Amino acid sequence: MSVLTGLSAYGIHRYFIIYLYLKNRKRPPVPSGHFEQLPRVTMQLPIFNEVYVAERLLRSVSEVDYPRELLQIQVLDDSTDETREITASCAEELRQRGFNVQLIHRVDRTGFKAGALSAGLDAAEGEFLCILDADFVPQKDLLQRTIHFFTDPKVGMIQTRWGHLNRGSSLLTRMQAIF
Repeated sequence: MSVLTGLSAYGIHRYFIIYLYLKNRKRPPVPSGHFEQLPRVTMQLPIFNEVYVAERLLRSVSEVDYPRELLQIQVLDDSTDETREITASCAEELRQRGFNVQLIHRVDRTGFKAGALSAGLDAAEGEFLCILDADFVPQKDLLQRTIHFFTDPKVGMIQTRWGHLNRGSSLLTRMQAIF
């Protein structure tokens, strides 16, 4: 009986989410206010053996439109392959370009990605965190579009829409890109 009750509650919740989506789909999200002075943001980039996408991620993060003096980039690289050399090289290049980049490499992967994020949190300088997975390519205006939603004290987290770079490469990615 408890399983049936749980499944019923889950189904009702799904219908409620669909209702909210249909009700609000044409209403663009607008922040309730704007910061007079932009806050410091720490971008956390957890990486593990992402040799093919690590450099792309770091380059795209360096193109984000946000004041450099208010942006900290944490490369949380637990890699055991050649990704370590790629992230070290890219991090050094970004430092030379004036970015505040911190490269944290753990040998003990306790907690896996969550453990890496926690280790980075201990050294985070930002008032806000922006967490990007290794295969993400953030739009240049990501922080400018989202940071002001945090002027509302009821907002504690934001998740933005994902896009797909390879949206037409297979039936699976085409289906994922629809939703």
